[in-house]
Amino acid sequence: YNTGFQAKPITVPSFKGINPVETIKHYNVGMMPDGIIGKVRVFKKNGEEAFLNVMKIKCSTNQETYMLKDKYGKIIGEMDIKINKANNYDRLAFTEDPSHVFVDFLMNHSNPNTPYYKDGMEEYKDIGTRLLQIAQRRSDEACCNGNIRLHSKKDSKEFYKKLGFAEEPVSPYDTQRGTQNRMYLPPD
Repeated sequence: YNTGFQAKPITVPSFKGINPVETIKHYNVGMMPDGIIGKVRVFKKNGEEAFLNVMKIKCSTNQETYMLKDKYGKIIGEMDIKINKANNYDRLAFTEDPSHVFVDFLMNHSNPNTPYYKDGMEEYKDIGTRLLQIAQRRSDEACCNGNIRLHSKKDSKEFYKKLGFAEEPVSPYDTQRGTQNRMYLPPD
């Protein structure tokens, strides 16, 4: 019995997926519910493209945690942020709006050159950059004009400078420890 229909064999050796990968590129990250909210594109050490799940946890009113997880659920990178909105009185005291997203904690578990490396974990590139892009997105969404601030570890300063961060000027009257490691992302 011949129906005239002949199925074509699939010759693609690797499964790429019918639909494109749902990245968080066009989402309002702040409005997403807790849980996995999408994916980000990173690269493995060998240059191969990979997509990691982005997990969001809203901790309190202005605090959020973001984790990048592989397909097995292992945490590759994580970041805690706090959204600091200035009230009207604070805004009058400054020429620019001091509202910002403060990156309280940023860690890459897949980089063997850091003390946070987890043995046996596959190495990925761009983990810190993707997490800071999420912080930048949250800064824009929270009407903080893209402002990001953080306290860098001494070893990480060059990484942040490559991304465009600048060191905050240190006041001679500032007696807090670690003030020389304060960094911010300038508007330019």
